[in-house]
Amino acid sequence: MTAPHPEFHELTFVTERDEVTVGRPDIESYVTFPADGAELLRRLMDGMETTAAARWYQETYGEPVDITDFLSTLDDCGFVRSEGEDTARLGTVRHQRLGRWLFSPPAWIVFAVLTAAGVVAMVREPQARPHPHAIFLADSLLLTQLVLLLGQIPGLLWHEMFHVLAARRLGVGSRMTVGRRMYFLVLETHLDGLLGVPSRRRYLPFTAGVLADVLLFSALTVGAAADAASGGLSWPGRVALAFAFPTLFRIAWQFFFFLRTDLYYMVTTVLGCTDLHEAATARLRRQWRWVPGVRPRPTDAGPWSPRDAAVARWYAPAMIGGVILLFGWAALAIIPALVEFVTRVAAGLTGDGGTGLYFWDSIGSVTVILAQFALPFLLPARKSARREERTT
Repeated sequence: MTAPHPEFHELTFVTERDEVTVGRPDIESYVTFPADGAELLRRLMDGMETTAAARWYQETYGEPVDITDFLSTLDDCGFVRSEGEDTARLGTVRHQRLGRWLFSPPAWIVFAVLTAAGVVAMVREPQARPHPHAIFLADSLLLTQLVLLLGQIPGLLWHEMFHVLAARRLGVGSRMTVGRRMYFLVLETHLDGLLGVPSRRRYLPFTAGVLADVLLFSALTVGAAADAASGGLSWPGRVALAFAFPTLFRIAWQFFFFLRTDLYYMVTTVLGCTDLHEAATARLRRQWRWVPGVRPRPTDAGPWSPRDAAVARWYAPAMIGGVILLFGWAALAIIPALVEFVTRVAAGLTGDGGTGLYFWDSIGSVTVILAQFALPFLLPARKSARREERTT
């Protein structure tokens, strides 16, 4: 580490306000430096000898720098190239052309027309408006659950595909994995590579999933309205309406920023924050420490960036409002469906003495519900010491 001419891998530099995010995209390692630290790194990458770089820093900024410690930090981040190690270079990102085509101007025209058609369909055809009871496709709860469960998989893949292609059109690699949030299995797209592009170019990759859901919801609504106009909702129209409701639920879910949804990452990027959720949570724990069970943690002191600390002053109360809105949404969307489900299960378990078809249908339905809650715990929890990952 004391070599006079350290060699570096190919790095990206993204200036954000008074800081610079330096990254090595091939291993998704990103670190935020103050502007002077980033400039020192640039000098070293240009071939300046370490002693000369330290002298330049002191002459320019009026204070000394521990160049050995600085190089050690860079090495820990994977930025320094070891002797005999090849320089890491980014390869070609697959499906980049497809991503550019998907978000081209002609495609945006199609998106706008489809979305407008969905709105018109709901206004003109009341039967095409999604509601909680629409998910009950048949008398059999088990059949209804299996159809919805299997039918949601393409919708989730559609959502994540938009994230992936929106990032890859920028030449940013992305990957899709299976994870869990709360008690549910989810598909996640990892977008750490976006830290290597200017913040304004990250907005679309973060919000592309919401766009995908809006388009899917619009298409399903148009399909249900067309079916209803031909003489009332038949089986295809009912299926479209049943799939439209959970799609609408996913769209609404994105606005609960305190759950760190896609829109949360977009908003924090616009505001120039790096760890707003934790900063606001720490602020709430300090302010509400008088509530039984609420205790500040040692990490609540930060360090938070000045921007995170400033925005957290108004974002913390907004988090409380988000929780209230979530309960309101649950009352309107979840509880009515849950009441109908419990009523049907109870009727099936008690209606025929445990010998009929509806009894076993209810047993199977409850088993599927329990399996969905148990399966996520079979996945190992992901641990990372790096900066908070961008997952959508």
